[in-house]
Amino acid sequence: MELEQNTPLTLPLFLLDEHIEQRDLEASDLTLSVILDETLLANLCQNPAEDQSISINLETYQLFADNSQFKPVISEAHQAQLLLNRGPVLSAVVSSGEQVFISPPVEMMPTFDLGDEEEEA
Repeated sequence: MELEQNTPLTLPLFLLDEHIEQRDLEASDLTLSVILDETLLANLCQNPAEDQSISINLETYQLFADNSQFKPVISEAHQAQLLLNRGPVLSAVVSSGEQVFISPPVEMMPTFDLGDEEEEA
């Protein structure tokens, strides 16, 4: 996954329960969308040590219900964070009451526009 500044990062979320390993990755329960601003992208450029993970709390994000059963979660109080593990590997966690939703881990690589490419005339 490539990450670029001022673009949305969208991750599928699945209810964390005993059936999560059998879930169809194409049928998520919720979707988390967050715009990668300069600060968030800088946090995601870290590559934690093997036995370390970095938690990044999200203040501004959107949550969408892909499964109508979880529409009430959208209007309830919830919090979201991104987890960064060695790789770097990115995943998301959303907590709402006693329910926890997680995204599958995704390998990622930040992309930077250094202005090196010149348009051909």
